[in-house]
Amino acid sequence: MTTTTAPLTSTTPATAATRLRNVLTVNAGTSLVAGGLGLVATDTVVDELGLQSAGWTRLVSAGLVLFAVDVLLGARSRRLGTVALATSVVDLAWVAATVVVLATVDLTGAGRVVAVATGLAVLDFALLQLWFRSRLGR
Repeated sequence: MTTTTAPLTSTTPATAATRLRNVLTVNAGTSLVAGGLGLVATDTVVDELGLQSAGWTRLVSAGLVLFAVDVLLGARSRRLGTVALATSVVDLAWVAATVVVLATVDLTGAGRVVAVATGLAVLDFALLQLWFRSRLGR
């Protein structure tokens, strides 16, 4: 008896949709945690990372919370491909903004490490979202 199985690297549209929803959900979760931390512990975040403005930190943190809610709701949407594309565009804008911050803001050592790690994680989310989006059924 011969059994034929798909290679481990193949992704069916149904599997791609599930994985895309999972990536979007984790993206939303990490954004919610980061945004919540920035709102709850603004002064500590500003001091530890070497940021210049508590006001901007609160604004960006609130934006992250709103982004997280939007992405989480979008991950449950029937327009998953559109949600993934829009989320990836925003993620790539975050990566570009991170590069600008690293080049122009005098962050502490910890602030630079956090900015680079966060930027790389967000870039990974964007690439994974675009990857799984490209494998959705048409």
